[in-house]
Amino acid sequence: MDEILHRFNPWWTGEYTAPGIERENYLSGLMRLKESRDIVFVTGLRRVGKTTLLHQFIRRLLDEVEAKRILYVSLDNLALMDYSIAEIVENFRQIHSLRHNDDVFLIFDEVHFRKDFELQLKNLYDMGHAKVFASGSASLDIVMRSPYLTGRQRIMRVFPLSFGEYLKFKDVKISPADTHLFPALGRDYITTGGMPEFVLTGDPNSLQALLDSILYRDIAGAHGIRNREMLKEILLFAAQSVSSPVSVRKISKVTGARADSVREILRLFVEANLIYVVEREGKLSERKVAPKKLYLADTGLFNVLTERINMGAVVENGVFLRLVRDGEVRYYRRNNREVDFVQGERAFESRYKRRIEREEIACISGLRGYREKVVITENADGKMDSVRLIPLWKFLLNGKD
Repeated sequence: MDEILHRFNPWWTGEYTAPGIERENYLSGLMRLKESRDIVFVTGLRRVGKTTLLHQFIRRLLDEVEAKRILYVSLDNLALMDYSIAEIVENFRQIHSLRHNDDVFLIFDEVHFRKDFELQLKNLYDMGHAKVFASGSASLDIVMRSPYLTGRQRIMRVFPLSFGEYLKFKDVKISPADTHLFPALGRDYITTGGMPEFVLTGDPNSLQALLDSILYRDIAGAHGIRNREMLKEILLFAAQSVSSPVSVRKISKVTGARADSVREILRLFVEANLIYVVEREGKLSERKVAPKKLYLADTGLFNVLTERINMGAVVENGVFLRLVRDGEVRYYRRNNREVDFVQGERAFESRYKRRIEREEIACISGLRGYREKVVITENADGKMDSVRLIPLWKFLLNGKD
């Protein structure tokens, strides 16, 4: 095992340079969380950049912590499958002659590949003298449900690149004199999405490989689903239904899959961070029975899931992805009035058009109980009645990175 651990941890024997382009918001967050005792879980869609982020975090840690006190391991490595997490940590301490009361940083990548990782991490936590960071592509809901980790964990969700990060990855800098370039860049971002590899290479095969690994490895393989075509059909239907509320019954009717199978597959899609399911605003009983809206985890996925891209639907998906960074999002439908999204006391409508007519925003302008009403447009900027009109690019730049 010694040789494998040395390969994973090159900073033990020399200088270390981390890969990739830094995403400062996440890195700063990890550096702040290192001061807490809690286990920190980094979660998000496959290939969203979690591993790169962890290595960049290690590079920053090295400025404050001895190299020998930092362990990084990817737990999907076949050579380590026969060892428990505790045995790996024990071997790490032996390599560096570290006592059990010497403080260390333990960073476990792809932790969800270990069946009982929650119990093993709890044991490390209870013994103390170890700050644990762990990443996984499975949804944070799994961790939150675990009785072993209740009150012992923090969650950091890594999203695809924001618009600001997209510009950084593209090495695009816009001066105040050239803000007229932003609308086209905003459109490019929405159609490209924020998966780092695709943004850097433009190769759609990277997106197809992402979907294949999620559908056939993480879902079909891990859960024993034989009908793989059914998985793809339900995902295709979800992509084609973005912006319209749909029920499990309707998906079942269109795809031919049993309703209970549809329900379970949607749950697995959510668990894999592949889609979001959005409920209607209202009482709990209303939310549970009302049709749901489905949104893809990244707008770039439309490039490999649909032949004809509906720009209105893609923009609405992008608006949702910006909003969900701030917290829970729902849609509004009541008394023949429909609004795309509500979040707290704010309401949002996506209207990707150059010119907005007053009757087009009547659905949101007459909405009561919301202090802020926003319509996201292509270019229109300003105010109309009680509604703020904001161009898509400006709305995206105001989001959290």
